[in-house]
Amino acid sequence: MYSKEYKSEMKKLFYTSFGKYMSKNKSINDTKIKWLNYKTNIKDLYFKIDCKEKYTKILIDIQHNDDEIRNLFFAQFLELEKLFIKTMGEKWTWDSEYLNSYGQKSSQISKTLKKVNIYDKKTWVSSFKFLEKRFIKIDEFWLNFYEVFKALEN
Repeated sequence: MYSKEYKSEMKKLFYTSFGKYMSKNKSINDTKIKWLNYKTNIKDLYFKIDCKEKYTKILIDIQHNDDEIRNLFFAQFLELEKLFIKTMGEKWTWDSEYLNSYGQKSSQISKTLKKVNIYDKKTWVSSFKFLEKRFIKIDEFWLNFYEVFKALEN
C-alpha cells in the first residue's frame, strides 16, 4: 500500500514526465500541442488519460449533461467507427453510458493497457509509448473529422 503523499508525488511526477516525453511530438498539422490539455474545441468533449495502479487508459470522453446531445455526439463517432479503427489501427472499447465515480454520465471510447502502475517508474515507459502512439492517431483522426463534430455543436 502506498502512502497518500507518495501517491500524490508519483502522480505529479508521472504527468510532468509524460508531458516532457510528449513535447517532442507536434500535431499532425505541424503545430506545437499540449497533449495533456488537448483542445478539441468542442464543448464537453475531451481526450484524456486515466492512469492507475493496474492500468493506463486513453479515452475520448463525451461529458455533455444533456443526454440527447451526448448521444448525438456518440452516434456520430459510431458512424465513423470504421474510419476510427482504420486510423487507430485497432479496435477500442465503446461505452455509450459510462457512470463515473461521482455518478456523472458520459460516453466513452477507450483503449486500456494493463499490467502497468502509475506508482512504479519501471512501467512508465510502457505507458508513455502506449499513450504516445494513440494520442498521435487521435490527433490525426480529429484533424480529419473535427468539422463533422463542430457542425453538430451548432
